[in-house]
Amino acid sequence: MSRRDSSELQRATIRLSLQFTAFIVVLLSLVGVLVYSLAAAGSTAAARETLENAVDLSNARDAPLDVFLAVYDRGRLAVSRDMPAGLPVEDALAEVSAGGGSREETVSVGGATYQVLTVRRGNDVVQAAVDTRESRNELQRLVLVLVGTILGAAVIAAAFSVLAARAAIRPLARALALQRRFVADASHELRTPLTLLSTRAQLLRRRLDRGNSGGGSGAGAGTGPEPEKWLQDGLAEIVSDAGVLTGILEDLLVSADPRRNETVEPVDLTAVVRDVADSFESMAGERGLQLEVRAPQGPVAVRGVRAAFQRLVTSLLANAVDYAGSAVRLTVEPVGREAVLTVADDGPGLPPELEGRLFERFSSVRAASPVDPAEGAGPQRHYGLGLALAAEIAARFGGSIRAESSPGAGTSLRVRLPLSAPGS
Repeated sequence: MSRRDSSELQRATIRLSLQFTAFIVVLLSLVGVLVYSLAAAGSTAAARETLENAVDLSNARDAPLDVFLAVYDRGRLAVSRDMPAGLPVEDALAEVSAGGGSREETVSVGGATYQVLTVRRGNDVVQAAVDTRESRNELQRLVLVLVGTILGAAVIAAAFSVLAARAAIRPLARALALQRRFVADASHELRTPLTLLSTRAQLLRRRLDRGNSGGGSGAGAGTGPEPEKWLQDGLAEIVSDAGVLTGILEDLLVSADPRRNETVEPVDLTAVVRDVADSFESMAGERGLQLEVRAPQGPVAVRGVRAAFQRLVTSLLANAVDYAGSAVRLTVEPVGREAVLTVADDGPGLPPELEGRLFERFSSVRAASPVDPAEGAGPQRHYGLGLALAAEIAARFGGSIRAESSPGAGTSLRVRLPLSAPGS
């Protein structure tokens, strides 16, 4: 994945995390406001009930410990014990005494805040006062608890949202990487065969144009055995190029969607190897190569998808045929709980520069001169998608693949796959 894609995905993760955290903070804040409002309303209602019960008393000495009571009766004022300085509120007593009714207010005296209720009871005017300091302290403690809870929840939500966002982004990142890799694979692999196909088609058209303009005579004429020969050769080359192009497209499709056709079942690896080897017989014969298959007579069953294993064996065998000197040998054998497939060629072996990179996509290395290694570097040797896809297929079904090579002694590609359990 490119640095730009990684940066964009990281920003998307951060945005998702912040949005989720903000949602949790807003939600908990609304709940906190609701809880505080209910608590404040309950505290006010409790104080009001206490005051209403207190003003029903006619004797100031009967006031509860948390209530300060004053009774004004025809010019005489009686107050409860320990009445704070500044109480009772004489203006309220005088107003209710003169006009009747009731008066409720909040008064701050001596650094304390009191809720005061003044009412007339018969000939008496009764005033009750309650210190609201304790209820206010309770509400302040509630605010601290709510703020602490919201902050703690925000931290937990942030951590959880980061993990959740990463988990949500990870499949998107894999899909994006797969998409970009597929585009890169397609542009890289299709360029050369398409160019060759286009060039050969153009050459064939030019020859046909020259033959048609030559009036049916001469070496370039469009009739006669010689034109038919180059026409057949040109068409054969185009068909060959189209076959190569089709194979590349199949590799690209597997690369773009490596888990298609995922009906896993027991597959006879021996039969797959023999079928693929038969399809390579003509190619090996044209190149003067001896193709040998060594496998048990009975089946060697592994769990997987037959088409995928055919692709794996085809990729390995195509690589071996490309670089073999005179022979290619395929061996299938059960070893313990594994089936071991070995594809060996007697070619020049793998260059040391390719060690550890053979199964990477589009691995390439500058090979030694085919005539004389001492002459220096020859053409680059490309490995395209085949071996990379073979490694992916082996890993997908719980197996592995490795290469063993010695300069001048050929290369062995060894695949290990778990054997299928009997009856599975």
